[in-house]
Amino acid sequence: MASLSVMDGKFNDRTWINISESRSELGLGNRVSFPTNLNLKKRVNSPYFYASWMPDLSEDYRVATKKRCPLESSTGTADARQASLNAITWVKEKQKECVYKINEIEETKSKCLEYYWDEHFEKYTSTRSKNSSGKQQIRDESNKWFSPTFGIGKEKFSKIRVDQITKKDIDNYFGTLSNGMKSQQKTVLKSLFDIAEPDFIGHSFPSFPRITGVQEEQVKHFESDEFEILMNTIIELSDGAAQREMSFEEYSYLEYNKFNRQNQRNWVDLYDAIWVNYFFFLRSQDVPRLQIKWFTEDPKNKEFVIRNNEPKGDRRIEETRNMRPDAYPFFRRLLKRRPDEGWLNTPFIKRPIDGGAEKYVIRTLNFLLKKAVDKCLPNWDLLDVNMKTIRHTSFRHHLEDDMTLGTYPNIVDFASNGLTSPDMLQKTYINYISRERTLRESKKNMRSSNYSLVKRVSR
Repeated sequence: MASLSVMDGKFNDRTWINISESRSELGLGNRVSFPTNLNLKKRVNSPYFYASWMPDLSEDYRVATKKRCPLESSTGTADARQASLNAITWVKEKQKECVYKINEIEETKSKCLEYYWDEHFEKYTSTRSKNSSGKQQIRDESNKWFSPTFGIGKEKFSKIRVDQITKKDIDNYFGTLSNGMKSQQKTVLKSLFDIAEPDFIGHSFPSFPRITGVQEEQVKHFESDEFEILMNTIIELSDGAAQREMSFEEYSYLEYNKFNRQNQRNWVDLYDAIWVNYFFFLRSQDVPRLQIKWFTEDPKNKEFVIRNNEPKGDRRIEETRNMRPDAYPFFRRLLKRRPDEGWLNTPFIKRPIDGGAEKYVIRTLNFLLKKAVDKCLPNWDLLDVNMKTIRHTSFRHHLEDDMTLGTYPNIVDFASNGLTSPDMLQKTYINYISRERTLRESKKNMRSSNYSLVKRVSR
C-alpha cells in the first residue's frame, strides 16, 4: 500500500488522526487490537510522523502528581502505515513502563514515613481517646505531621522510601525548627523509624542533629517569698487599689497620666495582668490579646476557663483551666471592674488592626514590672525581668507545690493545660526541682568529719 502523505489531506501540522478510527486507511486491517487514545500527526518541521498517547487513569502513574498530559514521540518514519506500527510498539512499551512505575509508587507509599505515620497516629489515638484531655493531645500530635509550618508531612522526605532518607534531609528539616519544636519532632521521627525498622533489616537510619540551645540552665523565676514581696510592692504602688473591690466606673476614675506610665491605674493593670498570667500560664504575646469573652465561669467547680478562639498563625484553639483556689475569687473581683466585653488586660488601651498597640501594651507591662522589681528585689538583673518570667514562675510554683504534677500520667494533662509539652516541663523545671530537693534532703543527713577542720596546736 502506498504511504499516506501530507498531500492526501489526511495529515497536517494541526490535526491528529486517531489510529483506531483510521486503521483501514492506514492498511492495518480490522482484526488488530489497537491502543485507545493513540494518534498520529505530521509536523511541518519534520519529515516523520509523531505519535501521541494519553494513558487511561488506571494505567497512568502520573495521576498522583496531577500533571497528566499526552505522551508524544517521533515514530522515525515518513510512511503512515509503518509509523502506526511503530506507534503501537511504542505504546506497548510505555504501558509496561507505566505498570512498573505504578508498582514502584505503590511500594514507595507502603515504605515511606507517611505510611508509618498512619500506623503511629492510629495507635496514639486509641491510647489517648479515653483521657479527659485526649482530644487536645490528639490535635497536638496531628499538628506534628500536618502543620504547614513545622509538620513532618510537608517535607519531601516524608513521601519517599524510608531507606532513601538521608542525614542531609533530617539536618535540613531540623534547621527550619525552633529549639522548642526540635525535641518533640525528634520524638515523633524516632517513633516512625522504630515502626519502620522491621521492614528495613540491617538498614542504618540517619542520626539526628544534636539539639543545642535547649534549656541548659535554669530559667529565671521568682521564688515564692520574692513573688510575695513583688506583689505587695505593686499593691503599695497602686495605693492599695489593686486589691480593692470596685466597679468598672470606680476603676475608670483611678488616677491616670498618659505621659507617665507610673500611675495608679497602670499599677492596678500590672497587678491584674500578672495574676491572670500566673493562673493561666500565659505566653507573653497572648497577654495583650485576651478578650473578656474568652473567659467562662464554672461556678460548680469554682474555676474559670479560658478558650482562645482566635489563635495566631497555625496554632491550635487553646483551652486552659486555673488550678489554684485563689484564682476563682480573684477573677470574680477582676471582672467586676471590667466592662461587659472588650480587652481583659489594660482595657483602656485601644488595639488597632495592625497590632501595633499589642507591642505597646506588653512594653508598658514589662516596663512597670522592671520598675517594681528594681524597687523591692535589688539583687535581680532587670534584663531577666519581663512577663515571660511570670509564666516560668507559675510553672515552677505549681510543680513545687504539687509533686504529682511532674509524674506520669499527670504531667501529660498538666502540660496540655499549660499549653506546653511534658518534655519541656521536665527539662525546664522538674529536673532542677528534683536536683535541688535531693541536695537539700541529703544535706540534712550529712555529718561533719572530725578531720576536716584545722586544729590550733599550742606550743
